[in-house]
Amino acid sequence: MKQYDLVVIGAGPGGYVAAIRAAQRGAKTAVVEYRNLGGVCLNEGCIPTKTLIHTAELYRKLQNAEEFGIEVSDVRVNIPKLLKRKETVIGLNTGGIAALLKANGIDLYEGKASLPAAGQVEVNGEILTAKNTIIATGGRPAQLPGLEFDGKLVIGSTDALNLDRVPESVVVIGAGALGTEFSCIWNAFGSKVTLVEMMPTILPRSDAEPAKLLERILKKKKVDVRTETSVSKIEKKESSVVVHLDGKKAGTVEAELVLVAVGLQCNSEIVSESPLKLELGKRGGIPVNDRMETPIPGIYAIGDVIDRTWLAHGASAEGIVAATNCSGGSATMDYRVLPACNFSSPELASVGLTEEEAEEQGYTVKTGRFLFAGNGRAHTIGSAEGMVKLIGDASTDEILGVHILGPEAGEMIAIGALAMRIEGTLEEIASTVHTHPTLSEALWEAAEDYYGRSIHSRPKK
Repeated sequence: MKQYDLVVIGAGPGGYVAAIRAAQRGAKTAVVEYRNLGGVCLNEGCIPTKTLIHTAELYRKLQNAEEFGIEVSDVRVNIPKLLKRKETVIGLNTGGIAALLKANGIDLYEGKASLPAAGQVEVNGEILTAKNTIIATGGRPAQLPGLEFDGKLVIGSTDALNLDRVPESVVVIGAGALGTEFSCIWNAFGSKVTLVEMMPTILPRSDAEPAKLLERILKKKKVDVRTETSVSKIEKKESSVVVHLDGKKAGTVEAELVLVAVGLQCNSEIVSESPLKLELGKRGGIPVNDRMETPIPGIYAIGDVIDRTWLAHGASAEGIVAATNCSGGSATMDYRVLPACNFSSPELASVGLTEEEAEEQGYTVKTGRFLFAGNGRAHTIGSAEGMVKLIGDASTDEILGVHILGPEAGEMIAIGALAMRIEGTLEEIASTVHTHPTLSEALWEAAEDYYGRSIHSRPKK
């Protein structure tokens, strides 16, 4: 029986980060992982999808290379080589995590953990005693009755990442981040894509205005977007699926594949199958407070298993909070300033409140906007579609939300997050000189538009 100050169950972006932070703070730490270091994000989520997205965008630009003064012929997608590169990228990252755990003196146990009692973790028949435990077991794609994955005609995201061909046609059910990203990948590679979403807009958690603009952009790229539409049933044939749709854009669509991307559920069986008495949420979420503590003293939970952000960097931030608290410190999780990015084409990133949320919370809302069509740098790189939208409190000009649809939105959103973190105002962005020519100038222009003085926008009537 080995004794630890902390045992972390799960080595995804929440778990391994928590372990490293705890070790940095002097805690004797162990990590238990039964699959792969890096969790879903590194192996079946963030990193592999972004590897495919980068290739898809590169392929799209090469198809239009003459626009950039480059003559290219016979441009093709080699899926086996792309999958090999994806695995190389994953391997480099998992190897890096293993090295970091070792360098920080963290013991790694490979196996499935269980919780026989508070303060005990069992793995491979061995009991580890722990002053504190962090549960970071993540989540998995949800399945719906009648839409279960079969790995051939009806697939989930893991199957999609390992697909050895470009499908001729595909119906994507669910236009959240996952569904929208795969729609953009397959559209770039030449598939006929139908994207189905039951809500009024794609990416329904996003601010409605940039989300609707993205929908128009995808339609220009020949993606058949069907919002306010749901799936009533599917019929499997030998080599295709007929999808029956109800709602605003009812009808039937026949496709080679169906990707089900309707959300996730928590991997909380470690609690539900243990003697610990914890009441779980509707998707199996483990309840925690803002210190990441569960109702059981000494047990913390972070990441997808608590059913909050479903973001890798959200899990990492929660992991740092939990590790700090279980190693003698005091920290709380601030969800007010948590950026997110949907790596669609173009990207849609946001931080803070949407315009609708701000109004619902009682703010007198004022907005500033700027289209990338007026940004010189966007034209030089051939990506001038999209917009920046800034939301402010009209009484104080404090920034309430930042929404960016356009090239490198995921990089630029950090500027908005920092501005909100220090409780900045729109005037402070507007009075900050931005480098020219850069994409970030669009943030400055949107801040100037908030005050009715954007330079590169037409005067408002």
